[in-house]
This record gives sequence, structure tokens and C-alpha cells, in this order.
Amino acid sequence: MVLTSTDLSLFRKRCVLAAMGCAGGMVLLDETVVAVALDPMAHGLGLTASAMHRVVLVYALSLASLVPVGGMAARRFGLLPVFRSGAVLFSLASGCCGLVPGGGLAEPLVLAARAAQGAGAALMLPVATTVITDVYEEHERGRALATYAGLAQTLFVVGPLVGAALTQFSGWRSIFLINIPLGGAVLWTIARARLSERAPGEPLRFLQPILMTVALVVLVSALYQSGIWGLDARTVPALAFGVLLLALSVRVIARSHRPVLAFGLLRNPTYAVAVAVTFLVRAAQFPVLVHGAVSLRQTLGLTVLGAGVSLLPFVSALAVGTFASGYLLEFFRSVRVPVLWGVAGATLGTAGWTAALSGGGYAWQVPGMIVAGLGMGMPIPALSADMMSAVSADERADASVLRQTLRQLGGAFGLAAAGALVLAANDPASNAAGTVRASATLHGFVFASVTLGATFVLAALKLPRNSTRRP
Repeated sequence: MVLTSTDLSLFRKRCVLAAMGCAGGMVLLDETVVAVALDPMAHGLGLTASAMHRVVLVYALSLASLVPVGGMAARRFGLLPVFRSGAVLFSLASGCCGLVPGGGLAEPLVLAARAAQGAGAALMLPVATTVITDVYEEHERGRALATYAGLAQTLFVVGPLVGAALTQFSGWRSIFLINIPLGGAVLWTIARARLSERAPGEPLRFLQPILMTVALVVLVSALYQSGIWGLDARTVPALAFGVLLLALSVRVIARSHRPVLAFGLLRNPTYAVAVAVTFLVRAAQFPVLVHGAVSLRQTLGLTVLGAGVSLLPFVSALAVGTFASGYLLEFFRSVRVPVLWGVAGATLGTAGWTAALSGGGYAWQVPGMIVAGLGMGMPIPALSADMMSAVSADERADASVLRQTLRQLGGAFGLAAAGALVLAANDPASNAAGTVRASATLHGFVFASVTLGATFVLAALKLPRNSTRRP
């Protein structure tokens, strides 16, 4: 699977970079944009609070479970056809989300469209970095990849403000419909690069991704539904069945001659610890973003635009922490510094934000937001560099797919677990009305704080104490 790059002009290379950066930004943007618009969307479609959270959960779960499919499809059909297919699917599914009618079918229709959105994102996400790496020469790649990450991160930061402004002035449907022209722009820009490609034509393997997807859907759905059912005769068998299916899928994948996920890499202790810490940080970060956005809107009675502006301290600090991570890793030559400093700050900041939720106004929440955002931004970039340095060059493609899959799964599992606690603490009347009480939101934040505290202990005990590898 090789893209020809030696004869590409600077303009054509920039077209590739712009297309991949916008595609990655669309995927990240959809997380923050939808989080801000959840409340008006739920009221517009008549969704309950549990259905409102599923709108975010089903997207995260679809993206996480289908990232390996995106990598497999790219090896079979080529990078560019898979990327274009992902962009088309993402755009069309976004249009379907924006056109969902209210009424009894609103919930299944919007959830199906969100699952399709996640599938489109899963086709684009594993491809983008590989395309940039193939197109740019070795001496140009560092700056190109940094520009790609910076563009995606910028869109992530402005997501709450963009989503709030669109929702405030054009309605919540506009946050989905805008992806149609954005997707068209991505396709037009990549076409301008006029790339050619030779795909290896590897065979597709259906059993592995189907087993894993079904197992994850059963397990995550049962975990989330436990917030409504409790641990009764429905929840426990569903959780047990999901665990068994997941164990079976892992066994089938691990024993395959060409696995869609290289679980054997987890025998490398440095890589395994880095992946575990990444999973846990993401499991805390995603619930804080979603429940924090809903809380600002519902508990403080802010307008949609006010809620978007109020979330900026958190996402801006998150971006600053992300950029600072690489500098700390380069300066101290040890992954422990950005990871331990970051997780400690994230734990203290989230705990402070949690304390402010119960009795203080917005001003009391801002310090916790900033510290939590800075802390959550630091660990993952440093861990990404360290884990990729811990594997051989031949293993890096598989290591990247496995890392991306488990990172996205961390968000899905964290959102399901925190959502279950919030639903269990929320009264039935509030759930039916699509609102979440402040005391219920508190449970989701406590979950995030405890998860981060456990992550700090794991990182302090298991991360290597000395590192001579350069990022």
C-alpha cells in the first residue's frame, strides 16, 4: 500500500495535509459540538436523559469497535478509497442526524445515524496519519504531522463555541448538517492532490471484527443500562454474556494468522502500561466533557451559547496541556514527568471541579476546569511517543491501530460507567423529562476523579523510571 510522493508539488502536499487535518478535526469536533447541543437536541426530539447520553455513547462505541475494520479495509482496498468512503459515509450520516423527525421513531433513527457516523470516522481516522507519512519526505514529516495534529486540536477547542453558536442561531440540526459541506470540501481537496496508489489487496476477515463489535455492544450497553435496571436478573446475565463474548473474540483474534488487532504487542510491558494509562485517562476525560457540558446548560440555566463559552476554559486548557506534553518529554527525557504531573493535576482539578458542582456558581468551577484540562492533556501525547518507541518499525502500524482502538474504547467504557451512575442517581421524572439533576451529575464526576486517582497509582508504579529514548 504505497502512495507515490516523490513528484508531488508543494501545493498538492498541502492539499493532502488540509484534507487529512479537516477530516481529523471533523471527528474530534463532533465530540465537543454534540456535547454542547445535547440538551436542546433532547428537548427537540423528546428524548429521555438516558437516550440523550446514548447519542454520544453510540458514536464513541461505533468508532472504537470499527477502527480495526478501517485498518483492514485500507490494506484490502487502499488508503484513498477507504478514506473517501469514510468521508462520504460520515457526511451522509450527519445529514441523516440533522433530518431526524421528532416522535416515537426519533430515538432509534438518531442512534442508527450516529452509529453510521462513527463507522465513517473509523474509516478515516486510521488512514490520515499513514497518508501524510507516505506523501511527505522524511525531513518534512515532523512539521507536517505537527500541523495535522494542531489543526485537529484547534477544531476540537473551538467545538463548544461553534456548536453553541450554530445551535443558538440556527438550531441544533445545523451542527450535523454543516458536516455535509465540510465533507464535500475534504473530498474536493484530496482530489486536487491527484494521488495514485497501489493497494496490496489483502483478504478481508469478517469473523474477527463481527465478534468483537457484537461483544462490545452487548457489554457496553449492559453496563450503561445498569443505571436504569440496577443489578437485577437482566443486567447480570447481560454483563456476563458480554464478558464471555469479548473473551471469545480476543481469543479468536489472538489465534488468527493475520489478526485485525495485534494483541501480542501487549506482552511488551512498556507498551502495555502506556496503553492502559491512555485507556483510563480517556475513560475519565470523555465523561467530564459530556456531563460537564450538560451540567453547565441545565444546572446553571445558561443559554446554549453561554454553555459553549463557559466550557472553553476546560477545552482550551486541554489543548495547552496537549502541546506542553511534547516539550516536557523532550526536556526531561522521561515519560514519567508529563504523565505523572498530568494525571496528578487532572485528579486534583477534577476533584476541585466536583466539589464546586455541589454548592458553587460558575466562577468556582473555573479553577478546577483549567487544572483538570491541563492535566488531562499532558499524558496521552507523551505516552503515544513512548509506546511507539517501544516497538519495532515493523510493528508500528499495528501498534497504532491497537492504541487508537483502546483509546476510543476507554472513552466508550468511561461514558457508559459514569452514565450508569448518573442515571441511577437521577430520579425517574427528571430522566423522562431529559434533564439531569446536579446531585446526579456529581456521581459522574466522582467516577472520573476516582479513575484518575487509580491511574496515577498505576503510572507511578509501572512506568519506567529512566528513559533514554528520544520522542
